[in-house]
Amino acid sequence: MCAGTWGYRDDNGPSVWARDYPKAAGQRQSPVNIDSGSTKAVKHDHALKADYSPEPKMSCVNNGLTFVATINGDNFISGGPLDTKSYKLASFHFHWGSNDSHGSEHTINSQAYPAELHLVHWNYNKYDTFAEAAAADDGLSVLGVMLKIGEPNAALKQVFDAMEKVKSPGTNFVMTSAFDLPGLLPGDINKFYTYPGSLTTPPCHESVTWIVCQETIGCSKEQLSTLRSLKNNDNNHLVNNFRPVMPLGNRTICCSN
Repeated sequence: MCAGTWGYRDDNGPSVWARDYPKAAGQRQSPVNIDSGSTKAVKHDHALKADYSPEPKMSCVNNGLTFVATINGDNFISGGPLDTKSYKLASFHFHWGSNDSHGSEHTINSQAYPAELHLVHWNYNKYDTFAEAAAADDGLSVLGVMLKIGEPNAALKQVFDAMEKVKSPGTNFVMTSAFDLPGLLPGDINKFYTYPGSLTTPPCHESVTWIVCQETIGCSKEQLSTLRSLKNNDNNHLVNNFRPVMPLGNRTICCSN
């Protein structure tokens, strides 16, 4: 995700992205509302597997649009809708609202969550660079995890501690203590929804196999306040950095069986 001329204000937000980024008006856009009663149950040949290990040195930045952590180690997902292909984790970031009633990009049965975590992976065996993969139909897979107010997730605590160091846009921080990357995942990642979609930020490439976890991870109200205390490119509070749900069209959302 690169910070450019787009944003989340009325004059540069999702409703006008297609002016500069035509793919934003495509037929395979994300996020979407997931109507659980209308999903198609599918039994995949291979269980979804996240082969994650602690990240020894993680770079974090407030890019004025979100908080992004860049992953340098070898961490992969495979199985599920990806079958035998392995996708490598490149980064993770968050989307959140100004209060607890909204913030997630995907909605489940029209219900939004206060925040959503996106773990962004790329098809490194097929493409030479992340940028090349991002523009290809089968180039990316994003694991979406909803944050729900409850018992705080221990790995998230490390992330929110890092956020305290990057309150201003353009600031970065390198976490030198090992980060518990596997701890970001919910208990059972094999309960998920999946569909073909896009990046939810410009250029909105339609290159993503979305895997949205049915289980949530917990965060506290204080942690959500930390998210909302970050500053955006206008030096205002960075909130409501989510794209509204897009039409599903003729796509089918599958659920793991």
